[in-house]
Amino acid sequence: MRRLHLIVVVCAALAGAGFLTGCGDGTDPEWETDDWDSWEEDQAVAATSSLRVLSWNLRHEGWSGETNYAEDAAQIWNQFGASASSPNGCDLVFLQKVMYPEAADGIAEALEALSGVTWIAEVTPAIGRSTYKEAYAVLYRTDRADVEDWWVWNDTGDKFEREPMIVKVRDVRSGADYTFINWHTIFGSTTERKAEIAQISKVFGSVQAADPTDQDVILLGDHNAPATSTWWTPLMSLTPAVGWKVNDPTTLNSSGSYASAYDHFWFQASYLTEFSSAGRDYVANTQNFVTNLSDHVPIWMKLYSTADTD
Repeated sequence: MRRLHLIVVVCAALAGAGFLTGCGDGTDPEWETDDWDSWEEDQAVAATSSLRVLSWNLRHEGWSGETNYAEDAAQIWNQFGASASSPNGCDLVFLQKVMYPEAADGIAEALEALSGVTWIAEVTPAIGRSTYKEAYAVLYRTDRADVEDWWVWNDTGDKFEREPMIVKVRDVRSGADYTFINWHTIFGSTTERKAEIAQISKVFGSVQAADPTDQDVILLGDHNAPATSTWWTPLMSLTPAVGWKVNDPTTLNSSGSYASAYDHFWFQASYLTEFSSAGRDYVANTQNFVTNLSDHVPIWMKLYSTADTD
């Protein structure tokens, strides 16, 4: 009796969805083939996903003259990818050099207006040794990603000018989870930069070892040094080996010319099997960009998953 009832309910549900005709009207049920194929494709897409991640130093976002939130959102949403023909859209955004929480909220609101989906911003307190301080932020669209937890690294011994933001994220479609380290390295002197980069290997290793259920750790941000510098040897010497993605020039001088390769992604390829592709974001007019938005161009990454693999 229960089985018969279940069949009737399922039959009625499928008929209501348009996948079945003749159900419950005394005739033999018939599948609407095109609709059924479409439904199968939708289920396959739901079980797999490509998480689109962006990292961007926004040049004192929130200060006077640095509040072009609608244009920031347009760059994030409309120009994600390496070319003008790349599909629109983004799922997860990490920001450096946010000066006020309202700035991150303003970009999230502009992204909602542009994309038609819900975005949430999480912002750290202002961080820095002197009266000059910056915050980190993560923005995410709730139908694609969930920020399960975040915190500021406990900087014992004051090793960093701006200790990094640690963010645990889950792709809500596939269940894949990741831990991101959002970090803006000190510029300062050569000695100060080299010292901080040496210390970030300890942060990466500690974060990686802290959660055996999540081995997909990704360091990103503005690192004020090329990825090919020998300063990164401590990080690259971790086991499994840590490597980089994106070493294109990402900073812009006042004339709109590319200058330095400072923005990167770092991860252990043997763990982050979800990695698909990465690059420097497309910018149509670098002079306009550096005048109105930032002296750093965003970098992007795609993470493809079908399930949680760690």
